[in-house]
Amino acid sequence: MTTTSPHAPTAAEEARGPRVGRVLLALSALLGPLMLALAVGTLPYATDDSTKELVAAIADDRGMVQLSQWGWALGLILLVPGTVGVGLLAMTRSPKLGLWGAAVFGTGLLAIATTPNLDQVTLGGLEKGVGQQALVRVTDGTYELAVNAVPTLYFVAAHVIGAILLGVALLRGRSVPAWAAWVLILSMPLNVVGFVAGLMPVAVLSFVMLAVGFGAAGLVIARDGTGWVRAS
Repeated sequence: MTTTSPHAPTAAEEARGPRVGRVLLALSALLGPLMLALAVGTLPYATDDSTKELVAAIADDRGMVQLSQWGWALGLILLVPGTVGVGLLAMTRSPKLGLWGAAVFGTGLLAIATTPNLDQVTLGGLEKGVGQQALVRVTDGTYELAVNAVPTLYFVAAHVIGAILLGVALLRGRSVPAWAAWVLILSMPLNVVGFVAGLMPVAVLSFVMLAVGFGAAGLVIARDGTGWVRAS
């Protein structure tokens, strides 16, 4: 009587990893930035508006602000595994740049997640009947706190530097097409321009560009994995 031995995974299969995991990483890398683009695109105000204008705009269109907040929350959550996947892919051929890019970009996401979401504070205040003038004072006071300002400034620097490092790592390693790496490199500097100048279509475009760069990496991950093999 003969028995068949179970199929032993080849080195290529080990490197690719489970298909489900590859697809989930790829989807996270693509959908995370797209959710952020949705979040910014549905805001009823521009980021260069005064606090008084911001609060009034939220009061006039609470539904769109709630949609924006859901997009922002889902986008940040999805970007965590997405960044891990893109970082691992970048590190296979450019270890130092890929590691620094993923670490800086990822900690930037953590930094902004620690700050109070003032759109949600405004929404909650309006639901409880708090006046707009009071909400303006609360918002201004919160913006002035160092514990809020420092993580926000770190996020601004980190998400730009991190995206550039990841793009350069992918470009040097030829892990994705050169054009996709350049789109990633340029995306977050453009994001800062859009937010600072209050050019909301530019801010939306920057997150779409991030989705293109991360999505290109995601296609490679879905097909071939990140390139990292689990140690036995």
